[in-house]
Amino acid sequence: MTSTQNGDTQPNASDADLEDAKTEQKFQSRAIPFLSAFNDIETHLRIVLEAKRSDSFWWMVDRAVDKHLLSRRQGEVLKDYGNLRNAISHGRYNNGEPIAEPHPVVVKDIEMLRGLLIDPRSALSILQPTNVVSLSPDSPVTDALKVIREDGFAQIPIYEDNKFVQLLTTNTISRWVATDLADNNALDARTIADVLAMVKKIDQAVFLARDITAQEAVDALISPDKVGRLPHAAIVTENGERNQKPLRIITTSDLAILIDSLSLE
Repeated sequence: MTSTQNGDTQPNASDADLEDAKTEQKFQSRAIPFLSAFNDIETHLRIVLEAKRSDSFWWMVDRAVDKHLLSRRQGEVLKDYGNLRNAISHGRYNNGEPIAEPHPVVVKDIEMLRGLLIDPRSALSILQPTNVVSLSPDSPVTDALKVIREDGFAQIPIYEDNKFVQLLTTNTISRWVATDLADNNALDARTIADVLAMVKKIDQAVFLARDITAQEAVDALISPDKVGRLPHAAIVTENGERNQKPLRIITTSDLAILIDSLSLE
């Protein structure tokens, strides 16, 4: 601050410049961070998809959905943002800044989408770590029942000589009980192999690598196979190979957490 001859104080040049900068920052158009995030997304998609210059933004978004980089809803939102980008870019400007203003939620969402695309979180970094209990076909049925009762696990992978055999679930147990009781009103099965032999309908599992993204994990659990069956769980291994050591079981109960991590405002 500087003093005048009559004792009044006036802001010096540096103070005035600082106030002007603060005012400019305060009233900066929201279109600027929106366009910045949009351009980052467009550039990233063009690189990872190896898109041609002639490939449209909508085409790239569709390919990103196909490759599980985005959810279908996120893709539709990005297409809407593409229309908004065009409206801003080709609209009227005042002092170098666009007049059209995206809603604050829109800016927040597109910045979140930029993060999800450019630096996606892995599913395992979002979910709480849990132990994986596996059994063998020769294991007594009582071992499986104990795991379900004491550990609360509804899915138990069955391995024989380090090779995946089948996913044993509480649904499988229920079908076995119903089938085994039907002939003589007694449970005759003694081993897990006996249980699996009696049950015709088996719950399926998919295998995912440990660095699988949240979006890829969600898509894997909600995508039916060729005959229309949804997987009952995803078994995470080092490289997604079925005969590798299981690191975590991702179940439908984990879906809500994963989907929430991908949700927009």
